[in-house]
Amino acid sequence: MNALVVFGTRYGSTAKIAEEMGKVLRDEGFKVRVVNAAKETISDISEFDAVIVGSGIKMGKWTKETLDFLKKFEADLSRKKVALFVSCGYSREPDKVDEARENFLIKVADRYPSIKPVSLGLFGGVFCFDKYGFGEKLLFRGIKKDLEKQGIDTRKPYDFRDWGEIREWTKAVIKSP
Repeated sequence: MNALVVFGTRYGSTAKIAEEMGKVLRDEGFKVRVVNAAKETISDISEFDAVIVGSGIKMGKWTKETLDFLKKFEADLSRKKVALFVSCGYSREPDKVDEARENFLIKVADRYPSIKPVSLGLFGGVFCFDKYGFGEKLLFRGIKKDLEKQGIDTRKPYDFRDWGEIREWTKAVIKSP
């Protein structure tokens, strides 16, 4: 079976998640193609049985290229096993997980009514405060202070991806009907 993992990333965290998903799928016997939607144009998805599409979230939005992919291939994706995922800071805040799932996964899936995802994955990412622009630094200053109170050195990247969760989710996607 063939699988496609399409992702959008701004700082690289989501790319590493997509690559790990590709590894899991290969270990499960799939032939896999992992594609950065900003760097590679996809013209045909007919050879793929399963498609996983994901994006990092910045300022509450998916990357443009991943949304363009979903729009371009909506009809084709309606006949395939599809899963969507995001990597975002809200995944580490228990009181915001439901809001993030609604805004970043369910509402995005609803934009493409022909696509019926078998699963929606909400994963952590990496805070790297020195890479952010002025607006992002303002937006994330509360998170930065919270991390510092926990004894985390915010001069270094803070990785809160749960690799076990990502691997198990990927396995569950391919085993779903």
